[in-house]
Amino acid sequence: MRARHARSEAGFSLVETVAAMGILAMAAIPLLQISSDATRNTAALETRLLARTVGENVMALAMVEPNVLDGGIQTGTQTQLGRQFAYSLTVVPAQPGGLQALEVQVRLEGEGTQVLSRLVSLKAVPLPLAAVEDEDGGTEGEGEPS
Repeated sequence: MRARHARSEAGFSLVETVAAMGILAMAAIPLLQISSDATRNTAALETRLLARTVGENVMALAMVEPNVLDGGIQTGTQTQLGRQFAYSLTVVPAQPGGLQALEVQVRLEGEGTQVLSRLVSLKAVPLPLAAVEDEDGGTEGEGEPS
């Protein structure tokens, strides 16, 4: 003889299964969107970090330059992790003993005009050696060595 199972023990019907799958799919879509957005944001942050690295490199080279920088705009490119970045260094001319304003702007090369990183700094312009007087009223570098 065959045992008869009650309706409750027969399992899920096709309609119940399809409804459950639909609910799971609707719950999974926002999770996939969040994951996709997080990946996109991570890529954008990485690009900005690399642009900042380029800006810091350019600024460091300008700051350690022993000579007075010429006023104007200097442009160039640098590669970071296989990506080309275009930078512009703007130097404001200054008088000896004053300060030069430096500004570096970095963009992803070929990606338009969006500035990804901008750094601003001041650099001291040294006085010429002949203009620096010592305590005796003379100029350093003149006369006999001490």
